[in-house]
Amino acid sequence: MTELETPASTGKRGDTRLRLMQAAERLFGERGLHAVTLKEINAEAGQRNESALHYHFGSKQRLVQAILDHRVAAVDRVRAARIDALTAARGTDDLRAVIRATFEPLTELLDTEEGVRFVRFAAQVLNDPDFDLPTVALKSGFRGIARANALIVAALGDLPPEVAIQRQRLMIEMVLTSLALWTRRPDAMANEPARRFFVEGLFDSVHGALSAPVSPETLAALKAAAKG
Repeated sequence: MTELETPASTGKRGDTRLRLMQAAERLFGERGLHAVTLKEINAEAGQRNESALHYHFGSKQRLVQAILDHRVAAVDRVRAARIDALTAARGTDDLRAVIRATFEPLTELLDTEEGVRFVRFAAQVLNDPDFDLPTVALKSGFRGIARANALIVAALGDLPPEVAIQRQRLMIEMVLTSLALWTRRPDAMANEPARRFFVEGLFDSVHGALSAPVSPETLAALKAAAKG
């Protein structure tokens, strides 16, 4: 995973931009997007010039998007490689294997403090009304996400489209929220056996949620919603 601590560009301007992103990711992850001011981010990044953040990003929303773009791109490179390997092994008909290739690059973030910071940040973005993270993810155009999504859509081909879309959103929400909650454990990084049990159970839960039969109650509710 590409670290925010590693400058993507050289020189003072690049260093300042990365320090601001790093500070914002940490503060947003700890307190939420609306509880953190631009002034606090500037101070956390060691910037005396209070206009530094506005100069580099223009707004808080653009700052959040810049962090997402940077982090998700790095995670997605790993995901794309896992999907490529699964395709080469002709394992794309195995939904659980697809789920693992899709989400293991995220669960592996729990191994490092930096990864934990991003998980917490992403969960805050997920819960913020100004962002629709599941839709952004599904429409992002990142290669790994696009290929994984196509495989999951194919696996859900027998479901009504509205149900398939709803389950994909729930899948993203379930994983990010569960990962963020896990990081609150005092032994979250140290207890590897417990983390492995948690991760495998999470994959089971995602698989079950995606592949469960559609109940008559859900179909009736869908029909009623369509009329409304």
